[in-house]
Amino acid sequence: MLKWLKRIALSLLVLIVLAVGGVYLASILRLNRIYDAPLVAFDAASFHVPLAEGERRTRALMCVACHNKTGSVLFKADGVGTLVAPNLTRLVPEYSDSELERLIRKGVKKDGTAVIAMPANTYAYLADEDVAAIITWLRSRPVAPDATPLSTQWGPLGRVALATNKIPFEADHVENWDHAAKRPADIGRYLVQSTCLHCHRIKSDYDNGFGMKTPALAAMVQSYSLDQFLHLFSTGKGVGDRDLGTMSHTVRESFSHFTEEEKKAVYDYLNTVK
Repeated sequence: MLKWLKRIALSLLVLIVLAVGGVYLASILRLNRIYDAPLVAFDAASFHVPLAEGERRTRALMCVACHNKTGSVLFKADGVGTLVAPNLTRLVPEYSDSELERLIRKGVKKDGTAVIAMPANTYAYLADEDVAAIITWLRSRPVAPDATPLSTQWGPLGRVALATNKIPFEADHVENWDHAAKRPADIGRYLVQSTCLHCHRIKSDYDNGFGMKTPALAAMVQSYSLDQFLHLFSTGKGVGDRDLGTMSHTVRESFSHFTEEEKKAVYDYLNTVK
């Protein structure tokens, strides 16, 4: 009897080791998947974006809200892992303009693998001049030491999520667009598509898969008067000066850098949605 029990225990141990090894291998394969996203010629300097305007647009388009000055932890949970928005001052010098354009619009890194969580699916809408503005300003910044862990780390639950395709990779969903050189005349729609839809959907609630749940954007905005909305987009404070958590932080870091005309255009566009 004892011999059989030992054999059963050994068999179970072997199965557990194989299962753990299989999950780890599958997670590695998922992280190392190469995407067929060819580079296109892109020269940011040819757009002659003034540095001050480059900074304004980079902040307004939410790059700094996530990456901060030298990196930021976006998500951390025991057993799952730590998701890091890396230090761009260190990474940008390693990329050509064409590689940065692909990273921003396609979510594909220099080595052909995909980024996690960075909203390339909405940045895919960006006009060339906005991509150039981002690259121009980021290249002007001096390299600084990382303020956070160097890179994203995965725990056992995170490995299982990767192996079972539960972690969202934006490169899987990026649509192909004919990119305009300049911003369109319908600037409200354009800004909603390239910024607000990072975290919201226009007509429905949204769960981003990392614990963030947001309400339908159009209904929320239509509950605000224009003055209330402009106050929100300038201060981060909702009706009655309420703190809105992540939204308040995002406004202070990003949307407060919209011009008054851009803020009103966003409001006007979302009030046309039925």
